[in-house]
Order: sequence, then C-alpha cells, then structure tokens
Amino acid sequence: MKRHMILILVLCLEATAIRAQDTTAGCPHGQIRQSCECGCHTRPVNDYDGLNSLRARLANPRWDGSIPNIGTGLKMEGGRIKPLISSSERKAAESPVTSSGSYAGENAVLENPFLEEMGRGEVPVGAPAYVFFRLAGSYVTDTPQLLNIQSAARLAVAENLRVRITGAADSATGSSDKNAALALSRAEHVAKLMKEMGVPEENIEVLSEGGTAEYSPVEANRNCRIELFIR
Repeated sequence: MKRHMILILVLCLEATAIRAQDTTAGCPHGQIRQSCECGCHTRPVNDYDGLNSLRARLANPRWDGSIPNIGTGLKMEGGRIKPLISSSERKAAESPVTSSGSYAGENAVLENPFLEEMGRGEVPVGAPAYVFFRLAGSYVTDTPQLLNIQSAARLAVAENLRVRITGAADSATGSSDKNAALALSRAEHVAKLMKEMGVPEENIEVLSEGGTAEYSPVEANRNCRIELFIR
C-alpha cells in the first residue's frame, strides 16, 4: 500500500510540474505562453492516462496491460478505463424480451420439468386442499372447513380447472368395504358442495382411496383431498 501511495504521489507531482512550466522555448516570437497569440504554445493537457493505468494495475495485480479486458467489468481503450459494454447494451441484455419477440419467462417455463407437467395437467396446481371428517361422518359439519372448499371452487371456476376429489377413511376402524364406501361418500359430498359453488360437474372427478394409515394421528386419515389441474 505504501508503494502504491508513493506512485500516485509521483504522478501527481509530475502533472503539477507540467502545468507549471512557463517557457518561451520554441516560440519564434519570443512570447511567453500566457501572452502568445500565435498558437505555437500548446498547454499540455493531462488526461490522466498514467493514473488510469495505475489504478487498473492496482485493482488487477496480475494484469500486464496487454489484455483489453482487465477482469473487473472494465476495459482499457485508448489508455482509459471504460465499461465492457455500454449502458444501452446492458439494458438490452437485461430486457425480458428476447430477439424473437418472446419473453424470457416463457422459456423459463418450458425449461422447468415440473411446470411442464403442470401445464399438461399431469400434476396438480399448487398444494392440495384437505377437508377432515369426524369418525364415520360423511358430511362437513365444521363451518371453517368450508373455507378450503370455497377457495378451491373459486379458483376452479375462475381458471376453468379440473377438480379431483379423493375421499379417505382411517384403516384403524371399520372393514375395508365400509371404509371404501365411506371414503366415496365423503368425496361425493364435497363434490356436491363444489357444484353448488359453481364448478361444472364435468370438471369434477370423484375417487375413493378407502381405508388408509398415511397420516398421524389416526384422525387425519378421515379426509378428502381436493386437487386442481389445468385442463
């Protein structure tokens, strides 16, 4: 750091000495610089080329000055440090619109396998909504539970989505046949509510998962899963 400061000081002193020169040498009229009107005296202009080069070397110790790109997003051109690209070029590079006129977001969707599957209706849109039931119950009696059904129905209607409703029962109680029938009854009940909320019947698929032990506690398996798909 001390050596760098000394180099900068030397450059500044040289620039001051040049500006302070006041000689008549080379003037056929013997006039001093300030009073000569013949134009033979040209005041030296310090364009800081040396200082720019020094700054570049200080910022890039391994740079030998021979490579235009000095590795910091800048370049040396005519002895001056300049950006690698102009502001207009940078804005064009950052624009979401490609040369073909499409948006970068469109390409991003095509390059995401999950979003591709969602677009083909192979996976649901977002996370499924769940509605839970009491033991052996097939009707939604808890008013707050209706919020999940209403939210799913509104989105399905607004975006013309396909709805899959899968009923389930806990396998810890009841026989397989009873659980299968109970699970189907739960799914049909939720489907009926969604129809009343405006979802077209042809957009609703009803399935029965029967008795399951997928979730803990046991009560969590008494549910209906509502999934939305792009048609």
